[in-house]
Amino acid sequence: MEISANWVFILIIIPISGILVGAWDLTKKKIYIWLLVMLWGVVGILLLFSKRGSSPEEKLVNIPIEKKHYYGSYVIAREFFSGDQVDWQYNHFRFEIKDNDSIYFHLTNGAKINKTHRGGISTTKLDSNENLMLHMDTPTHHILKTNPRLYFKDNELFLVFKSKKYHNVYFKKGEWKEIE
Repeated sequence: MEISANWVFILIIIPISGILVGAWDLTKKKIYIWLLVMLWGVVGILLLFSKRGSSPEEKLVNIPIEKKHYYGSYVIAREFFSGDQVDWQYNHFRFEIKDNDSIYFHLTNGAKINKTHRGGISTTKLDSNENLMLHMDTPTHHILKTNPRLYFKDNELFLVFKSKKYHNVYFKKGEWKEIE
């Protein structure tokens, strides 16, 4: 069983800090203040070094996102949620962005494409990333009413659309495969 840093902090660091402050308050001995300062110094040093990314995968996230990074096929990202609803979305929605700046949003039933909503894309530069903007032909699907937000998790790019029916809908790059 893996214990997260949050639990260590809540169950160990904070209670020890409270005990040291209480011991100092009762005895007025400076040793307890020094132990408290040393404890928090170690915590600070550990936090400082734990935030440093040294692997190539961690450095990959720091590359600026350009329009060319959006090109490809997208499927519902099933790792954020589980159950019948996300499986249903996975089997009914996917899209692709082509290098001619066109987007094809497919309404599907498994492998079969039932309907396709077409449109174009552009990007706008915010900070170091180019954010995706959709220009859909009308009428369009409710998932595509707003531009997606860009997120990273575990070195993967996720496009999150705001839907009136489903709230946040997460897509990631990948090819559709039948659910086992």
